[in-house]
Amino acid sequence: MDKRTFGVIAVAAGLALGLMGNILFYGRLVGLSFPIYIALAVIILLALTRPAQVKIQPRNLWPLLPLGFFAVMVAIRADELVTLLNIGAVLALGALVVYYLPLARSLDEETLGKQTQAVLEVGIMLVPVALLQTVEAWGWLREKRHQRGGVFAAVVRGSVFALPIVLVFAFLLGSADAVFAKYVSEAFDSVWKALGIKFLDDTLGRWLLTGGLATVATGALGFSLMRNVAAPPATPETEQASSDPEMEMAAAISAQTKEKAKPAFKLGMVESGIIMGSVVALFAAFVVIQFRYFFGGRTTIEVAGLTFAQYARRGFFELVAVSVLTLGLSLWLDKVSVRQSKRENHIFRGLALAIVALTSIMLVSAAQRMWLYEEAFGFTQLRVYTHVFMVWLGVMFAVFVVAMFRLKTNIFSLGTLLVIIGYLATINLMNIDHYIAERNIARYHAGQELDIAFLNILSADAVPEILPLWQSATDDQVKEWSGQWLARQLLTLDKEMQGGSSLPFSLNTSRLNAWNQLDHVRRELPAYDPSLYWGSYYDSYGSGRSDYESGWETLGTDVPGSR
Repeated sequence: MDKRTFGVIAVAAGLALGLMGNILFYGRLVGLSFPIYIALAVIILLALTRPAQVKIQPRNLWPLLPLGFFAVMVAIRADELVTLLNIGAVLALGALVVYYLPLARSLDEETLGKQTQAVLEVGIMLVPVALLQTVEAWGWLREKRHQRGGVFAAVVRGSVFALPIVLVFAFLLGSADAVFAKYVSEAFDSVWKALGIKFLDDTLGRWLLTGGLATVATGALGFSLMRNVAAPPATPETEQASSDPEMEMAAAISAQTKEKAKPAFKLGMVESGIIMGSVVALFAAFVVIQFRYFFGGRTTIEVAGLTFAQYARRGFFELVAVSVLTLGLSLWLDKVSVRQSKRENHIFRGLALAIVALTSIMLVSAAQRMWLYEEAFGFTQLRVYTHVFMVWLGVMFAVFVVAMFRLKTNIFSLGTLLVIIGYLATINLMNIDHYIAERNIARYHAGQELDIAFLNILSADAVPEILPLWQSATDDQVKEWSGQWLARQLLTLDKEMQGGSSLPFSLNTSRLNAWNQLDHVRRELPAYDPSLYWGSYYDSYGSGRSDYESGWETLGTDVPGSR
C-alpha cells in the first residue's frame, strides 16, 4: 500500500477513534470506557497491519497481556492514584507495542535504555507523524480529484472544508440568538441524543477532546505501520553469511560481542575486587554486629536506648537506600570491569553473590522494620506502597544474579520491565485502600488506636470495611466520623449513579458495589455535615478548634509529629 492511501486510512481510523473517545469520555468519569477504548485501538492497529503489509513478530506482542490487565483494572479500582498508575502503564506498554510491532528484533532482548528510548520516541513523534499522515491523505484527495470517478474525492474535500465553517458560524449564531440555538439543537437531537451530546452547549470541549484523541491515534498508526526501518546494504560477505549456517552463528556472536563492548572507562579485576571486597567486608561486619538489633524486636530496642518509632522508621529508610545503591553499584561494576579469564569471572561472580546475599538480609530487616512500624502506628498508602516496593526490589536482586551468568541477552532489562509490571499488578490485586482500611480497623478492634486522618483520604474501595465499622462502633466519635465519611461517599456516588448519561461508560465495579451497599442503609446514615469533615491530616475533627493535636487526642491517636 502506498503512503497516500495509507494516510487516508490512518486519518479515517484516527477520526473514528477520536469520535469514539468523545462518546466514551467527555463529561464522564473514567471507568468501563477505558478498557473498551483500548480494545478498539488495539483491534484497529492489528487489523491495519495486513493492508499496510507489516509482518508482525508475535514475540513482540506479549506486552498486550499486562496492558489489557491494567486497562481492565481502571474499571475495577476506585483509588485515583491506582487509576493514574494503570493509565500510565497502559500508555507506556502501548508505546512499546507501537514501536516494536514492525521491527524484526525482539523487545525482550533490548536494553532498558532502548526500551525507555522507544517509549519517549513514540510520545514525541505522535503529533509530527499525525500531521504527515494528514498531508499524505490530503495529497490523495487532490490526486483523485483529477482522475475519472473523482466525484467521491470531491465530495470528501468539500465536506472537509464545509464542516468546520458551518460549525463555527452555527456556534456564533447560536450564541447570539437563543431561539436559533434552540432550533439547531433540536435539529441535531435526533442524531446525538443517544450519545448524550448537547449540540452548541459544549462544542469547543468536544472538538478539543476529539481532535486530541484523533491526533494521537493517527500518529500511533502511522508511526507503527509506516515507519521505514533502514536495512544495511547487502554485500557479498553478508550474502554468503546468510546462506552459511556457521557464518550466521559467527555473525551473531560478533554482534553480541560488539553489543557488550566495554565503555571507555574500564576497571581491572584488581580494582573491582578491592571495591567489591570492601563492600562485602563492611556489610558482613554490619550484619554480624547488628544482627540482634535487626531481629531482636522490642527488647533490643529498649536496650539500645531507642524509641520504637526511631528503630522502625530510621533504620528502614537507610537500609532501603543501601539496597538501591548496592544494586546500582553492582550493575556499574559489571559493566566497566574487564575480566580476562574464567578465574576472574568466578571471583567477580562470587563477590557479587556475597553482596546480594548480605543485601538481602538488610532487605529482610527493612521489611521487618516496616511491618513493625505499620503494626504500631497503622497502615497508610506510602507505607504499603513502599513495603510492596521492597518485595519487588528483592526480586530485582534475583534478576541481577541471573543476569550475572549471561543466560539470555539483556535479561536484566527484561527482568526490570517485568518487575515494574509485577509491582503495579500487585498494587492492583491488593486493593490498597481496602487493605489499609481492613488492617487499621482490625487494629482498632484489637484495642489499638484508630488513625482517622489516614482513613479520611481513602476512596470508595474502602466502603466494604468502613461500613461494618460504623454499624458496630461503640465509640461515639468513631461512629460519628465513620457515619460522616460514608454519607459523603454516598453523596458523591449518587451524582454518578443517578446521572443517567454517565452510565454505562463510567461504570466502575468498586464504585458500583460501594453505592449498592450504601443505598441499602441510606435511611440509617446521618445527614452529611461538611463542618464535621475536613479530610486533612492536621485538622481537628468535630472539635471546632484549630489545634490539630487536640483533634488527634480526642480520637485516641498519637500526634503525627511524634512519629
